[in-house]
Amino acid sequence: MKILITGINGLVGNALFNFYSDSNNELLLTSRNLEGLASTSLDITKKEEVDNIIDEFKPDVVINTAAIADVDLCEEEKEVCWDTNVTAIGYLIEACKRHDIHLIHISTDYIFNGEKDGLYVEEDNPDPLGYYGESKLGGENLLKESSIDYAILRTILVYGKHKKPNIVLKIKNGLESGNQVNLVDDQIRTLTYVDDLVRACDAVVKKRARGVYHISGNEMMSYYEIGMKIADHFSLDKSLINKMKTSSLNQKAKRPPKTGFVLEKAIRDLDYNPTKFDVALDEMFNC
Repeated sequence: MKILITGINGLVGNALFNFYSDSNNELLLTSRNLEGLASTSLDITKKEEVDNIIDEFKPDVVINTAAIADVDLCEEEKEVCWDTNVTAIGYLIEACKRHDIHLIHISTDYIFNGEKDGLYVEEDNPDPLGYYGESKLGGENLLKESSIDYAILRTILVYGKHKKPNIVLKIKNGLESGNQVNLVDDQIRTLTYVDDLVRACDAVVKKRARGVYHISGNEMMSYYEIGMKIADHFSLDKSLINKMKTSSLNQKAKRPPKTGFVLEKAIRDLDYNPTKFDVALDEMFNC
């Protein structure tokens, strides 16, 4: 199978490369800049580049991990955010339609407002609080309105062992360095182990699954609780963790206070089995 991956130098892209590197699939690894793992430069906001590369490679599947995911930056650079998270999805859709290509797109819990009393299912009505969520919802809507085979994998607070910034590495590195770590206790998530997300992507590829899937862990924790679990797991100094409220951070973008996913559809269709947080920590650091 021929697989084109966008955003290969990000956390999810790195994990996809590690997963597929020993397979018999033919990979085209792309990024905006020709660096890191990227074998081909592709700026998905440029229609000509998207057309030329997809028309030439003719992949069976495109896995789009490229995005502007800095939620505060999206409030400041709205045009750049929209170009990458929405307009570029339209370019990918047009190119995939020409060659009957399956398009897999990574989306986010930030399309929801976080006010639901319970976990979100795929059919829940979106209500993003900030521009990042609006843009990711815009990309989703383009896919839903298209006639191509697509799958949207929504995910929450992705972390993993690959050397890319993520919540677990930031907390662990900070504590090991003896630094104070500030963590809020009023934002609650079912965070996602990146290797679980990659296995879900592969299941979608193999089954040519279509539609929306919620992919995350099944343990609900605040950022503060995540930090305490990491400190306990690695016997680090918990007194370095400062409990805070979101309102004290003066962030430009609003965050949903609580997001977690019902995983039944992914379990049923994709044989999805999320890794427990403690087990993922062991895997990440080979404990």
